[in-house]
Parts: sequence; C-alpha cells; structure tokens
Amino acid sequence: MYRKNQKMIAVLLLLFFALGIGGCQDKARRPIADKNELAPEVVKYDKEPTISLYRKKADSKEDIKLEKYIQGVVAAEIGDKFPAEVLKAQAVLARTMTLALMEYQGGTQGKHGTDASDDHTEFQAYNPDRVNDKIVRAVEDTRGQVLTYEGKFAYTFFHAASHKSTASIEEGFPKFKEYAAAYIVPVKTDGLKAAPEKYTNWTVKVPAVEIKKIMGDNAELAKIKISEKGPTGRALTITAGPAKISALTLREKVGFDKLYSTMFSSIKLEGDNVVFKGNGWGHGCGMDQWGASVMA
Repeated sequence: MYRKNQKMIAVLLLLFFALGIGGCQDKARRPIADKNELAPEVVKYDKEPTISLYRKKADSKEDIKLEKYIQGVVAAEIGDKFPAEVLKAQAVLARTMTLALMEYQGGTQGKHGTDASDDHTEFQAYNPDRVNDKIVRAVEDTRGQVLTYEGKFAYTFFHAASHKSTASIEEGFPKFKEYAAAYIVPVKTDGLKAAPEKYTNWTVKVPAVEIKKIMGDNAELAKIKISEKGPTGRALTITAGPAKISALTLREKVGFDKLYSTMFSSIKLEGDNVVFKGNGWGHGCGMDQWGASVMA
C-alpha cells in the first residue's frame, strides 16, 4: 500500500492466520505479501485515495481522504476505551474492508452513487465527532496497512463479542462464503470474559405478533424452535411448525440492536411473547473486539 507498514500485532495473527499483510517485517510470524503477488486492484493504491461518502442524516455526499475516513470508522465501531493494539487491529480491518467492499462489491455506488456510506447497515459505522488523539495515533501507526488473501483484499469482518468461538462464514455471512470461507473460520476466543455483563447471558422478549408477522401466517409459535445449528452452535434455521426462516433474517427483522446474536440457547413462546435466550454480541465472524482486548 501507499506507505511502508509497521509490524502487525498478535491479535491479527491469530484471527487471520491465512492472510498476508503487506510490509510486515517479522517473517517468522506471518507471510509477507510480495508486490508481484498482489492483484492489480491492490497494487494501484500506491497513494492514499480520496473516497466518496454518503452521510445519511444530512442526505448528502462528501469526499474524504481514506485515512481520515478510517479514523471515523474506528471511533464509531470500537471507540477509544480499548487497548492501543486493539485499535490498531481495528484500523487495519476497517481499511481493508472498505477497499474490499469498494473493489469487489461496488461500495454503495448502486444505492447512493458513492464509495461508502456512514449507515452501518449498508457499509460501516462512521462518527468523526468521536475521533481523538488515541484513535488518530492507531490509524496513523497502521497507515496504508491491509490484509490480503491470495493477493486480493480480504473481507475482514469484526464483531463485538463471542463465547468460546468466533463464527464460521456460513453462520454469520453466508453470502460471502464463496469469497471468504478459506480464512473466516472459527477460532477460540474469550470475548465474553471482558464484555459488558448484559451480553454474557441475555434474555430478549419479542411480541408474538411481531414474530408471527415476520415468519408468516402459517407460523405455529407454540412449536417455535432452533431446527438447525452451525459448527459453532449458532442458530442457522428457525422453524415454527411449517414456517421456516433463517436465523440471520430473523435477527435482522427483529433488529440487530435488540436480538444481539444468533447464539441462542433457547427460543420458546411464553404468553404473548417469544422469548430468546442466548449470549454474545454481533454476527460472530472475524475479529472479536472484546476477545482482542483480552489478548492485548
């Protein structure tokens, strides 16, 4: 990338062991991406790019330097309360994911005519008002640093906290399975050891009428259950009699900020509510932010 990189930290080595990172100087600890082995879409970034960003609240567009944008993403996606090395890891992941989505998915060109959006449901969260010196330093210390797999930008997912293991790609982002299955794999983590207590074991009550609306009129909520789980125990499919829905779709429709993850321990109808019990926070793929804080 556009500046000689610094050493990468152990957090990324453990969570992205199959990837290469340009400029890493510790050859014994991880592979180094040779420029001749990098794809054209990676090599072309020999200078810091300016990207276009859609601002949802103002319904406007702006041009911004990539590193400045990454500062706002780190501020919004993780904040400044984590150790410096975790913030550096987050900066690398955010930078890589930005370029991967731009190069391979068209960014948000189809929706807004821009490279990126500050709406976290469309791209990545972004909040420049929360940027401070600690975040600026983390981004600057990893300036230009990206993760690659077989010479291409990797899809570098991240989430808040997982219990014992991160998720497989099919459990968290099945639509990216053909691209990222080789390196987004379950790894051991202690994310819940440090995460806020409310994500350790949670109970969420959702009105039965809401679940009925989501699953369809043929849903028999008295029979609602987890009918299929992935390799790490996360729910893949939920059934309610003849009605069937993917756990990811159900979580999305209920609300990501309400149904914290798909690591359900139980689902059952109780009175006028469907009660979900589970643990963790987020889709589970890639870097566990709280797990990284334990490692750091």
